[in-house]
Amino acid sequence: MDFFVLGLKDVKIISYEQNYGRLEIVLEKTTSCETCPSCQARSKSVKNYREHRIILNPIESIQVQAFIRKRCFRCLNPSCQTKYFTEQIPGLEKKHIYTEQFKSFLADLYQDMDFPTIKRRLSKKYLLDVPIGTLHSKLKDLPKESLLVKYPIQTKYIGLDEFSYTKGHNYAVALIKIGHSQDPKSKIIDMVAGGKTTAVAKAVLNSVDPISVEACCMDFWEPFKTAVKEKLPNASVVADKYHTIKLINDDIQTLIRRILPALSQYDKELLEENKFLILKGRERLDDNQSYDLQTTILINNELETIYVFKEQFRSLYLIKNIDIAR
Repeated sequence: MDFFVLGLKDVKIISYEQNYGRLEIVLEKTTSCETCPSCQARSKSVKNYREHRIILNPIESIQVQAFIRKRCFRCLNPSCQTKYFTEQIPGLEKKHIYTEQFKSFLADLYQDMDFPTIKRRLSKKYLLDVPIGTLHSKLKDLPKESLLVKYPIQTKYIGLDEFSYTKGHNYAVALIKIGHSQDPKSKIIDMVAGGKTTAVAKAVLNSVDPISVEACCMDFWEPFKTAVKEKLPNASVVADKYHTIKLINDDIQTLIRRILPALSQYDKELLEENKFLILKGRERLDDNQSYDLQTTILINNELETIYVFKEQFRSLYLIKNIDIAR
């Protein structure tokens, strides 16, 4: 029977302990004998043990420090030139501390990130400090998936968004492939610097096949809409959830400012105290907040109507079936 512990075959945990918030484990091979690499003779005679640190596949938010306890065996063949040999662990290359599974994990990250970003991800998410030099030595010879992609990319759904890549107002436009039921993985296709203008948006849209794109999700930025209409004439323009709900919440706050002066002093104080509950999603309220919300929206008929509309509109995003949503 084969045993696997965090990517290593035929090993077992022989001890573990919590040390300053870190989980320390010691591993050892499960087999009782080993084969001499020179003469292939089997041996159970152990000379000594050696422990050294290894890097396993990381676990999110848990810092694991692992050690492998290797045995040094005596070769029992008197004619063999090798007197002693150290057992090898499947999944851990000789004289290496990084397991093969961890290297594969790094390779997956490398498809979408550069070395500094991988280092930050490992440190922040997995509490693991890996030098950039080590990342370079492990990954430098691997091809980047982005270099293998044939442009233009064929995809049904895309997204456009701007981001600031330095402090200040140095903007770039990102093009995202949005996952769906047949292809659930979303990923960044391309990024173009130069501001959040129509020209930059049109440049980044050159990365996709205009015939294959059915819809493009974006905010209400007019230059993006212009670029999509010109480059993707057959695609529907879809406003993203965040900016759509923000637009409704802006209208709610405008209504509150309009009706506030005409309210009684008691209703004014009640609305001022609980207006954030009207902007918050219903599912995020506790029982007391739900009671306060119901009391508050009954102050004004318009306020109650627009709140009910907002929550009904938000419920559309929870529907998985497109036909039902329509």
